[in-house]
Amino acid sequence: MSKPVVDNPLLLDEVDSVLVPLSGHRLLVPMAAVAEIVQQVDCQRDDQQPPWLHGWINWRTERIPLLSFESLVGHERAALGDRAMALVLYRILPDGLSQFYALQIQNFPHLIRLADDGLLKQVSPPELPPCVLMMVTVREQQALIPDLDKIELLLTEVL
Repeated sequence: MSKPVVDNPLLLDEVDSVLVPLSGHRLLVPMAAVAEIVQQVDCQRDDQQPPWLHGWINWRTERIPLLSFESLVGHERAALGDRAMALVLYRILPDGLSQFYALQIQNFPHLIRLADDGLLKQVSPPELPPCVLMMVTVREQQALIPDLDKIELLLTEVL
């Protein structure tokens, strides 16, 4: 197993991240991308949109889209129950839309500090699912690193 290679002189020795539980997956997301964890969301469903877009949630003073990462990677999306949770993320791409969007999550994320200590290893599957930048093992747990740029481009196409 090889270590991820990142050619970036600005990369810090340590990156604070969250390990996010989904239905059947875990995501590894840098804390810098996370705006907030919402414990209970009330989603206004929109059946006219693709299956990966659950609908809209009211967060702070904004109406933001709630996405299903499971659907983005080709799996069945998790049901939205009464106690659905969301991970609100900052948007990276400037496109005039809301600066935020949310991913449905299954439980509280775990904070994790990634360092150049060999605990993060890249897994090389034959083909990565859509919207996945990399598959890794971190502290013996498999996780997906989402391709946030690609997710935002998909959002821009449908909104």
